[in-house]
Amino acid sequence: MKKLIKIMVPFCVILFAGKASSQEFTFGPKVGYNHAELKGKNFREFHDNNSKSGYHVGAFAEIRFNKFAIQPEVYYSSEGGKWNTTVNNGTVEHDFNLKYVNVPLMFKYYLTNGIAIEAGPQAGFLTEKNMKFADLDPDSAKFNDFDFSVNVGLSINLPLHLMLSARYNAGLTNVVDHPDVDWKNRVMQLSLGYKF
Repeated sequence: MKKLIKIMVPFCVILFAGKASSQEFTFGPKVGYNHAELKGKNFREFHDNNSKSGYHVGAFAEIRFNKFAIQPEVYYSSEGGKWNTTVNNGTVEHDFNLKYVNVPLMFKYYLTNGIAIEAGPQAGFLTEKNMKFADLDPDSAKFNDFDFSVNVGLSINLPLHLMLSARYNAGLTNVVDHPDVDWKNRVMQLSLGYKF
């Protein structure tokens, strides 16, 4: 709870400061689909095809100054990876379910009045981890509580106050604290938001 409060306070400060001083201020909820995977080295052989489906849900605020805008967000996101390995003529399933509270700060440039490109850093705070790693001791891998990443994407303002966005998130820090593993999160996101 204390961690969530620390995340929400700066978001609220930016939100209300933007409302007081910006040329155009909007905010609202967002929800969407995650196509998540892990990139890096495995304990044995890492499989590039380890993607899994997930979701994200949260809120955003956009502070717009003509063609430029700043968009802070906070959202809950399910990420991780899933793949199978053949060991001794048997199949071993690996399934990592990682849940984060992500706090990105997106910088946007409007190409037209309704289409914008965006990029920015993101801080992720691990809130839940479920691991199925049948050929290893479940306690052998320790997950890092913090994940730092960068985002790039495109957003489109639609009629009825809707906003559609596509984004690629590339993790820069290791997901697992282990000397033989350098897994990093990679997430493709498709989101639908509503602007008030």
